[in-house]
Amino acid sequence: MRATCVFGVAGAVLLTTGGITACQGDTSADPAGASRVVKDTDDEAVVELSDGRRVSLRYQAGTGLLERHRSARGKPWSTSKTVYATKTDPCQGIDLKAQRTTVTVRADFGQYCRDGEPPTESVAAVGTGGPGKWDTHLAKDWDRWDRVDIARNEKSATFSTTWSAGTTTLDWRAGKGFGEVVTTYKKLGTRFLGTWRAEDGSHQVTFRQSRLNVPASATVEMLKGPTCEVRMDLIDIWEDRVQPRGTKVLEGEKTTYCPPEEFNTEYVVATADGPMELRNLGDATPLVTYRKS
Repeated sequence: MRATCVFGVAGAVLLTTGGITACQGDTSADPAGASRVVKDTDDEAVVELSDGRRVSLRYQAGTGLLERHRSARGKPWSTSKTVYATKTDPCQGIDLKAQRTTVTVRADFGQYCRDGEPPTESVAAVGTGGPGKWDTHLAKDWDRWDRVDIARNEKSATFSTTWSAGTTTLDWRAGKGFGEVVTTYKKLGTRFLGTWRAEDGSHQVTFRQSRLNVPASATVEMLKGPTCEVRMDLIDIWEDRVQPRGTKVLEGEKTTYCPPEEFNTEYVVATADGPMELRNLGDATPLVTYRKS
């Protein structure tokens, strides 16, 4: 969504996306004339731009995220305007980052968020020049953006979050606004790729590589007994172990190890040329041992 906001002589752009929180470093180390955050509390953040203008973003319970600005030191603040409207409770802290006259914002909302619950609404916005246009992006049920990087020419900015499955990014471009959220998933180690057969011959597991916006996956197929074939996403990936998530039944009905217990088991290949084991989390005793077929 987009709203109009006047910043004075040379307005600023703000990115607002769901689940955004980040703090500026020690502003005393900023070079003279650089944009800097001059206030950072649970409910309000203020950034001073390189030309002396100031921009304030604050939470207002029952209303959402509000913005005001002033053209120079000592001048009156503008009337507050709503950048993002919601009745959901605000989270703790607003993250502002600026480069010359471009400002990025990360702000979050969620019930009981200040008590430790994850946000349910993550917001981002950007504005540049004259009367500033606010480009905003809302991500629902997204656990915050870790950081934002503004291009030197101020014509683009990227919000990003790195997690166990890979890296998720949201790009903004001047004149175009926000693009699509893109996740680049972690590549599955070569030691896992291929088909593994249980030593007792009961079932087999086949691992497939990840692609852009598609996580790596594993298919379990029973070779004996009741028919069962399931597909699982591999969201948590390390060099020597993976944890399956999001099971989808392709054929038959679920049975023992088809699929393995979600959130409680993992596949482990301890050495590049060794066997694979299915283990309970935190327990080195194998439930099943596999050999590559």
